[in-house]
Amino acid sequence: MNCAACGRTAADSDRFCAGCGAPLAVDAPRRESRKRVSMLFMDLVGSTALAERLDPEPLRQVMDRYFASCGACIAEHGGAVEKFIGDAILAAFGATVAHEDDTLRAARAATGALAALEGLSAELSADYGVRLQARAGICTGDVVVVTTVGDDFRVIGDSVNTASRLQTAARPGEVLLCADTAAVVRGRIGVEPVAPLRLKGKARAVPAWRITDRSPVEDNPLPAVPFIGRDDERDELESRFRRVRQQRHVWLATVVGEPGIGKSRLVQQFLAELPEGAATVLTGRCSPYGRGITYQPLAEMLRSFPGGWPELVRLLKADSGRGRGTTTESLAVRALGAVLGRDSGDGNGTGDRDGGTRRAGSTGQDGHVGVEDIACAVRHLLEVLGREQPVIMIWEDLHWAEPTLLDLIDDITAWLQDIPVLLLCVARPELLDVRSSWGGKNPRAATLELGPLTDEETAELVGRLARRDDPHPRDRPDFRHRVAALCDGNPLFAEQLLDVFAETGPSTHIPPTTQAMLGARLDQLPGTERTLLEMAGMIGREFTPELLRVMAGTDGIGDAATDTYVARLTRRRIFERGPAGTFRFTQTLLRDTAYEFIPKSRREQWHGFLADQLADRRPPDAMAVAVHVEASRQLRWQLRPGDRRLPRLAGVAADTLIREGMSALARKDLPAAIQLLERGRELLAPGDRRHTPLALNICDASIWLQDEQRCHNALAAAEAAQPDDPAAAATRAIQRGIVALRLGLTPPAAVAEQTADIAAGLDLGDDLSWCRLHQLQAYVELAAERAASAERLIGRGLDRARALNDGYQQDLLLCARCELAQWSPTPVATGLELCTLLSERFAAARVLLMPVLVTRARLQALGGDITGARSTLAEVLAYARDVHRDLADAVVLDASGYVESLAGGHEVAEARYRQSLSVLRSSEKTPDTRGTEIAIARELFAQGKLAAAATALDRAGSGGTEGTGTNDAAPGPRMRIASAALRARIASARGAHDDALAEATAACALAVRSDDLTLAGETFFDLAIVLRAAGATGRAAEEAATALSKFEAKGAALPAARVRDWLTTTKEGGTDD
Repeated sequence: MNCAACGRTAADSDRFCAGCGAPLAVDAPRRESRKRVSMLFMDLVGSTALAERLDPEPLRQVMDRYFASCGACIAEHGGAVEKFIGDAILAAFGATVAHEDDTLRAARAATGALAALEGLSAELSADYGVRLQARAGICTGDVVVVTTVGDDFRVIGDSVNTASRLQTAARPGEVLLCADTAAVVRGRIGVEPVAPLRLKGKARAVPAWRITDRSPVEDNPLPAVPFIGRDDERDELESRFRRVRQQRHVWLATVVGEPGIGKSRLVQQFLAELPEGAATVLTGRCSPYGRGITYQPLAEMLRSFPGGWPELVRLLKADSGRGRGTTTESLAVRALGAVLGRDSGDGNGTGDRDGGTRRAGSTGQDGHVGVEDIACAVRHLLEVLGREQPVIMIWEDLHWAEPTLLDLIDDITAWLQDIPVLLLCVARPELLDVRSSWGGKNPRAATLELGPLTDEETAELVGRLARRDDPHPRDRPDFRHRVAALCDGNPLFAEQLLDVFAETGPSTHIPPTTQAMLGARLDQLPGTERTLLEMAGMIGREFTPELLRVMAGTDGIGDAATDTYVARLTRRRIFERGPAGTFRFTQTLLRDTAYEFIPKSRREQWHGFLADQLADRRPPDAMAVAVHVEASRQLRWQLRPGDRRLPRLAGVAADTLIREGMSALARKDLPAAIQLLERGRELLAPGDRRHTPLALNICDASIWLQDEQRCHNALAAAEAAQPDDPAAAATRAIQRGIVALRLGLTPPAAVAEQTADIAAGLDLGDDLSWCRLHQLQAYVELAAERAASAERLIGRGLDRARALNDGYQQDLLLCARCELAQWSPTPVATGLELCTLLSERFAAARVLLMPVLVTRARLQALGGDITGARSTLAEVLAYARDVHRDLADAVVLDASGYVESLAGGHEVAEARYRQSLSVLRSSEKTPDTRGTEIAIARELFAQGKLAAAATALDRAGSGGTEGTGTNDAAPGPRMRIASAALRARIASARGAHDDALAEATAACALAVRSDDLTLAGETFFDLAIVLRAAGATGRAAEEAATALSKFEAKGAALPAARVRDWLTTTKEGGTDD
């Protein structure tokens, strides 16, 4: 190093310069952290004119008083002034030490400073002839806090600039807030929105709010959180109260639990279930900061008494007439009046001083009042009140209590005798850290520790919270499942997560109030414990002590010390023991908050370190390696956008994510598949040949979810990664046709025409393109009811998939070929053989097995095995419900309707179809329901309900009065055939024979173009029935024979037998069925 005074070079170990003797400057160690901080920027209005008007000396005096006044208000609310900029003040709340209410503190500091400035202006006007006005802006957000020796700190982040710009936009005497700040303080102080602001340097208008009410306001009344899972604890409180009432003694009950776990809700429910008039209830809440807060909860209790302070004075004076004398009464009134900050103890004073928070031990007009006097006064008051009925004193947030208040509660429990008083204390576990012996030596004391709700209780709570609003924007399965997983049985977290998800959708965003609460808890930890906690958070929700020791060793923390700190964090209920010697965070959100507050540069390094460590283990944890590599890549690109290099293990990580994504796709866990495949894609280098196959697979999953945009995004990403690969471009073009066709964006004929030129230019060895092209061609053929052609094309696609060694595509195409056996000319027996073969192949893959079993059930019913078909459907329905696939339920119910209809159970068939329709309509995928509605109409007709059948058919033809948007597309040939055939039967039954014949003939004309033998057989049989009703018996027999030939060719024994019976009755001159 060089001496700053003389420039001479000195050794690193020197403390003074050998040349001039000056002390050598040593770089102060810096500590850098990420935090969520509320920045307050306050500036004087008209300061230039003020400086022009005043001499520099009085100007300095004025400014000193201004800075002192504002600085005192900021310090009172726990803020820290980062710097003075001219006549502006920049203060931070939560930068050095985090509090869960930092945002509210910043708002109250701003309004308090402006209020104090009004009083200061009156003084300055008298002394200097000037008045001061200021304005302020507050912005809350993520920043980097750099702290050096002496607790000097610097804050870097957009919140600093935004607070300054909000201040500039504010009017004199006004405080403007950013959206995040307003969201936290709304309901605690008055705020209202202003028009979005165009702030200097900001690309978009900034939403802003102004503070309208400087005084604290009560929280907006909200519906109570449902009371779930705390019955035993409530019963325990009720039992304690019964003892208090019956035995007339004092009982100390302390409810302990983490923030938001439901402590106050438990007390609320306990009080709500007490009989009216059963007790006098006094409630007070401890505050985390402020002036004169020692007895603030007691002051709140005195004010909350019915009739207030005057009524308490009257009761105390009335008690003096019972032989106690006036001295005790006078001392009690005086002491309690001091707690309230009263100038007079007679109940006629001028009011509360200092908001009723003056410290005990102060000397006022009433003379000195000590803590012993107050304790004696409280005991006397409880004696007076307890003679009439039991007293319940509720001490909320007792973990923030001053030691003197805790001593007061101990005094009451130790010295008050024969008076029924329940002291009900509500506190976080920190109370037991401060006062470890709390209630321990008292035989009439109990501590109830509330833990998280069980998984079942959490699911019930989240469901009821989600449905609390009307309408229910939060009552969605994805919301509920995500919230239940994240909240870890904490009711407050569940409520806050639902509120955030209702606005943003399920995400990783932590609600600001929750993050502030958890961040404050983290900031209470000693330095090394916090470091170990952050390292554990880098590993994940669950971690092994071995890996944590390796990480800690790089920071100079030994193994024994690491184990000691882990034990301490376990005692603090931050960690808990997991399976097989692991540890885990008790709360997911606590881990996530700790992770978010680690600087990104440190996170990037740690993720790379962990990836290397886990990759070197045997066997390596491939998925964990992938997660850390992926996180390292994301952080590098966030910190250095120009550095697009991939981490060293990116290839390994990409392989893992893609493999897991394909497994999820195979089991039809579609959201997970898309997420994993997209994550794997991001770790592939540009030009990697896997980009286009990945895009195809993402499209497959997105088509199932009806997500057109995601399909387009996947194909666009592949195009950007492989811009110069003609074969990949052809494959993507084919896939765009598949997307357009399967999502109903383009008619089949147009899609076929668009891809014809592509097919002509394909290389014969391009297996991937041909595999997809054959699938596209099969979809086109199937849409035209040419199932045999579709079956052949699927077979060709299967050959290409085998050439690619693509197991996913092979399974997909085998399932498709099996399902086509329902509609193609393939005989029933052949189809059943294929079903048996694939049932063995997919025995361990229920998602693939289900469509095979549905096909088997329909073929069994056609072949006459109704009992077997019913058994098969019962099996597949159980599978569908096991894997929670609602649309699979709909498919099974639809197949069940078909089976029961073939069996002649038309009422049962109608019920099954209606159940299927209900499931379809409740689906978020908005499928076309017209086929099911036509089937319902057919079953109604079969029951002789002509009017109902006609109405149902009309509804289906119009898209359905309750149908979805997809029903607006033009119906395909199958629906047109089914609709025309049913209209013919209805018209025939009504005697409109000409109309019936026209409809039936039209249906047959369409059916002959289809190679679905069963559909053709049913349609020709309908024509035969219509003809016989019209008197054309001979021709009716001919058309029935045609129908029979179709059924026999398919091997459809059951409908074939029905036609034979009909032909027999026709020849014998029997009546029409």
